[in-house]
Amino acid sequence: MKASPIGSCLLGLAAGVAMSVSPLAFSAASAQDTPVRGGNLVMLRAEQLRTLLPSQPTDNASIWVIEEVFDTLLLPKADGTGVVPDLATSWTQSSNGLEWTFHLRHGVTFTNGQPLTSKDVKFSIEQTAKPSSPFAFIDASIAKITTPDPYTVVITTKKPFAPLPSDMAIFANSIVPYNYAGMKPADFAKHPIGSGPFMLKSWTPGVEATFDRNPHYWRKGLPYLNSITFKTVADSNTRANEVQGGQAQIDEFPAYSSISALQNSGGSVKVGTFPSSRVDFLSINNTKKPFDNVDVRRAIASAINKNTLVKVVLFGHGTPAGAYMSPSSWSFDKSIKGYPYDMKAAKAYLKKSPVPNGFSGTIMVASGNSDQQTMAQIIQASVAKLGIKLTIQTLDPSAAYEALQNGNYEIGFGYDTTDIVDPDEIIRFVGSYEGGSHSLYSFYKNKQIDEWINKAAMLNDQAARQKLYFKVEEQWNKDSPDVPLFYTPEVYAYSGNVHGFHPFVTGNYGLVNVWMSK
Repeated sequence: MKASPIGSCLLGLAAGVAMSVSPLAFSAASAQDTPVRGGNLVMLRAEQLRTLLPSQPTDNASIWVIEEVFDTLLLPKADGTGVVPDLATSWTQSSNGLEWTFHLRHGVTFTNGQPLTSKDVKFSIEQTAKPSSPFAFIDASIAKITTPDPYTVVITTKKPFAPLPSDMAIFANSIVPYNYAGMKPADFAKHPIGSGPFMLKSWTPGVEATFDRNPHYWRKGLPYLNSITFKTVADSNTRANEVQGGQAQIDEFPAYSSISALQNSGGSVKVGTFPSSRVDFLSINNTKKPFDNVDVRRAIASAINKNTLVKVVLFGHGTPAGAYMSPSSWSFDKSIKGYPYDMKAAKAYLKKSPVPNGFSGTIMVASGNSDQQTMAQIIQASVAKLGIKLTIQTLDPSAAYEALQNGNYEIGFGYDTTDIVDPDEIIRFVGSYEGGSHSLYSFYKNKQIDEWINKAAMLNDQAARQKLYFKVEEQWNKDSPDVPLFYTPEVYAYSGNVHGFHPFVTGNYGLVNVWMSK
């Protein structure tokens, strides 16, 4: 997920479901025929890198960096329709559906020169399966892992588990050296050893982290770039100005209000929009009174004019949201429209609640995020008509993320993307308390939803799984733990000399293929 930050997440593209995003046509960074080696790319982002230990993060700011440093057994396809080989060159499922055998690529080494073997794979997945990992639910189906030889891994599940190959493509199951190459986990998180295209050079927490090309990377000739630097710049205007001024090459998630100016920069800066699994939410802490009452949440949902948000905040670059799953997924239930904007209905819901005449509360926004600030003001004005007085609380992005994670907030903003091509991850991440983020930090619990999700994961029939996922989405919609606001593409501003930059539907970058012309 994402909490203005929060991280994670996709699913296979939905058959017959088209996502209308905006008059801004989908575009990708321009590509020339012959890539050039060299160049030091700087990417600006509002959120800071928090950890480089694969088993730990739930925020995309960490996840998408981890994916540049480590490899996984499999990779999601760029369009989200399946998985392809990465460290595993092939994989098979046993006739009883319980055993998955992966054959590893030969000749892969970690950046410390150590060969990558099945022993490392077993160790890595077992770390993510530990209760201390927020993504332990991803590997909860695994009964045991065996290593018949250095290049074979056999994963046995407790019951047939359809999402297993997709789960082997998630960042949390990135392959690290056995026993963290002799380091303690906390030390490894600061000095990672991976087999991916880039390796850590320097890191000033909260400021920037630089990664050099891995000269021993197993994909010959890649990466093209000498280095990549992820620099934290919370203010969206500053990020736009630095890309326009040439101090940086990519602005991750420019403010929608800046898109027009960036597009008219004379060609030095381009704006790319990419198909996405992203869903933005109004996050509601279901443990705080009176937000623990379903009618209060329904009243708030009914008082939000999503069309206005899309028009005023996104400048038309999005679609009002219904179901909490993304239209990019085959699990998306297009019949769910959410709670339509209806002030009469909103007042009726509030009258049924313990606070019929309204109440006071806070809505949290991340500093420097002009989109969140505008949304908060619009929502503040709308719910005021119900007698709900919201005070806008501005925190720096890191503090806002921590508040969401720890439940120290009342209302805020979050988003999710998916990390894998199967719906299992994100439907748990947002809908299940045990799904890694306590139901996208709403702390919502529903045992019936958990049962439907677990049953769906054991089925190989997609139609049967879809029916269960539709039940999940319908129940979640009734309970309205959060408010899905809109579906959007991923939007980036980038310099005209950046080529091959094309984020996957799952959100990750794949900077291994990016290059810069002189």
